[in-house]
Amino acid sequence: SKRQNRSNEDRTKSHKYDPVAALGTQGSPTTMVSPPTSYIAAVPPAGQRKHDISVFGCTGNAGRAVALHVLKVASGKDMRVALSGRNELKVKSTLQSLKDELGRDGIDVDEGKVDVVVADANDEDSMLQLASSSRVVISCAGPYWRYGEAAVKACIKGGSHYVDITGEVPWIERMIGEYESEAKDKGVALLPFAGYDCIPPELAMFMVGNALNSEANGAELGEVQLNIGSSGGGGMPHGTMQTFLDGFEGKLPQRKDGDPFFYPKEYRAVQKGALSLSSFLLPRYQMGTFTGPNFMSAINVPVLCRSSSILGFSSNISISDRMVLTKPSLMNGYGLLPVQVYITTLLFGGIAFALRPVRGWMRNRYLKGYSYGGNPSSKVHLQARGVAADGSSSAVAKCMYPGDPGIYATGLFAAAVSNALLEATDDGSGRLPLAGFNSPVAALSRCRDGLLVENLKALGAEIKVEVLVENKEPKEVDAMKLCSKL
Repeated sequence: SKRQNRSNEDRTKSHKYDPVAALGTQGSPTTMVSPPTSYIAAVPPAGQRKHDISVFGCTGNAGRAVALHVLKVASGKDMRVALSGRNELKVKSTLQSLKDELGRDGIDVDEGKVDVVVADANDEDSMLQLASSSRVVISCAGPYWRYGEAAVKACIKGGSHYVDITGEVPWIERMIGEYESEAKDKGVALLPFAGYDCIPPELAMFMVGNALNSEANGAELGEVQLNIGSSGGGGMPHGTMQTFLDGFEGKLPQRKDGDPFFYPKEYRAVQKGALSLSSFLLPRYQMGTFTGPNFMSAINVPVLCRSSSILGFSSNISISDRMVLTKPSLMNGYGLLPVQVYITTLLFGGIAFALRPVRGWMRNRYLKGYSYGGNPSSKVHLQARGVAADGSSSAVAKCMYPGDPGIYATGLFAAAVSNALLEATDDGSGRLPLAGFNSPVAALSRCRDGLLVENLKALGAEIKVEVLVENKEPKEVDAMKLCSKL
């Protein structure tokens, strides 16, 4: 469909609520824990755009998985895709390998609807050309604190919506401080954390919280328990490994005066409670099994705090984000024995990484030759339980996502988010997502009911939600019909 220019008056009409201005810049923000009546909306990209979705950084392991799923989404649709990177030959080679892989699954890639675009994070003009030709750009070039800003800047200037798969909270804080105001003025949606961190936990919290609200007499979400695990093996993206090592060596950007806090101060107690040493490190019995620390909690919990403040969940909420290592049984102490081994391994691994020779070996001997392309046969499993603040009811979400967490499933999540964003910002959409920097589920929560769930299911996800009210039989809830209080 044609994308027409909108006047500034149309873009800002009745959009008074600013869900991130409340975060402040000096550490003393106010919070919004009740549903806003209006907000700053994203707008359809102005003018005709050659590409619906562009994948920047598609030659890396995670970027390739994102491109794979974007091409799956585009198959059979009137949808144009661009694959982009700084090396044209590598991008063309990636496209050919994707065509071959999809072809073996019976999925044809229409070459007339896929373009190769050369763009380099160190070349502003090339990045702006990519953004200006796209409705949505997915940035996959990490570590983001090194290479990510160019895509953010280009999307805002070029009026393209933005998605990434970062897990770097301090970097996003810096980007919010630098670009939030301009992005909202232009109606540009910027959706970081669209990969394994943090779509599964954020979507689960949204579903159990709103299931309680709709099916348990408006019950308020008081506690979120998350048990996440995977089967079939997996690996870590190259950029994530680099970020991990950079963090140990103190190379990641530090907060500076004026940087906004990622979430309102009212939720700091929530984060402290979830990430305290005793809550994080020790085994915990949760939803029928002993669980260990989820090392992604340091990313997930801040995102859930920010999302809660936008979705209207109370700042008295408690979050338990845990990892399940095996199916519980009497023989393994209902998961306790493998959890103890896992915690011991984490402790010794942390001590090892504190040693410079170990980090040097990782960079020079291991990281340079490291590559993991993902495993489509693996699965990500998530069980979430939301408990009402008064304890009278609870909701349970059980989710399965195809692929290993770090690569294949991350590509699936990013493609689903991007297509949902594409659909939500079409000219015909009457329910637009939030503009500016927001986590994906929060940003899309006001859009068509079930939009993100629908896109995830189209790529093979399985999602089931039940509500349990005191003295009543469990009731299954259609996840496609759950809507935010926004």
